[in-house]
Amino acid sequence: MEKEYLVSVVIPVYKVEACLSQTVESVLAQTIGFEENIQIIFVNDGSPDNSEEICLEYQDRYPDNIVYLKKQNGGVSSARNEGIPYIRGKYTNFLDSDDLWEKDAFRHMIRLFDENYEKTDVVSARKQFFEARQGWHHLDYRFEKTKIADLTREFDFVQLDVTGAMIKTEAIGEHRFSEKLQYGEDAAFVSTILLEKRTLGVCREAVHMYRKRSDESSALQNENSNLSYYFDSPKYFHEYLFSLSEEKYGYVERFIQYTVMYDISWRVRKNVSSYLTDELYERYSKIILDLLKRIDDKVILKQRNLWKKQKLYCLMKKRGMERTAGLYAKLSKTRIMFNK
Repeated sequence: MEKEYLVSVVIPVYKVEACLSQTVESVLAQTIGFEENIQIIFVNDGSPDNSEEICLEYQDRYPDNIVYLKKQNGGVSSARNEGIPYIRGKYTNFLDSDDLWEKDAFRHMIRLFDENYEKTDVVSARKQFFEARQGWHHLDYRFEKTKIADLTREFDFVQLDVTGAMIKTEAIGEHRFSEKLQYGEDAAFVSTILLEKRTLGVCREAVHMYRKRSDESSALQNENSNLSYYFDSPKYFHEYLFSLSEEKYGYVERFIQYTVMYDISWRVRKNVSSYLTDELYERYSKIILDLLKRIDDKVILKQRNLWKKQKLYCLMKKRGMERTAGLYAKLSKTRIMFNK
């Protein structure tokens, strides 16, 4: 009989030889006890560097706890999907291979889970940046206190990543990461799970350390030059979640709207015309505007990443007030993607 664990940590591996050991050591240091309670699943996504050697060294040290898989390069979603069938933990964390956990994080998250097992399928930790950026994540307001948030009421308590969260393994079931997405695959995956119970555990005591790379090599730091960001993410992330919520409940849950609007709030502030031809720019703008029209005013107004004048501009565009919006943008010097 295969050993069962409290936590399985799936780590996709690609070009991370410089920081992989630090990531693994943060898992080994967890106070719940690594050898007794934690499984690591390395998925080498065709990494061309010496990352494989590091994985194999750890597997030699902990053969009962570590699974090593190797595949052709296919992206982070395919790597995570490759690891899912090997999960033997009660809870699962999909950890990026350059991030870290504080040593007590798993203990605090498991305690919240155990006390509320039937109430939620996902527990989130606070996210703190390190390396090229310092401080807490924009969504840190969720962690005023440890609790189970009711997403039907606290719809701004959204979860956008899996690397800083723990998911009940039985809730993963047949869910898989979309391999059509290069951006937003985390949010699409975890939001699909959140739609089942519409709750989220927020654990103030647990801290996930998120590396902002100084060499700007991460996918998010290079999104502006990738067409997948402009056209695949709206289709397979935004529109997918809208359709899934409508199919399940007959309407788009506000926390799903907020998840999509949070991503849009970063998009509308960017001047992306220099990255797209005029034809692609017009097509992309229409896609974002059509999504905006499906989002409640209350959700737009509650966004923390838009200035008031940007929110007002979005509301005008949503209502088809083109001339008024254009004049307002000019007078208020509002920079926004629709105002090319």
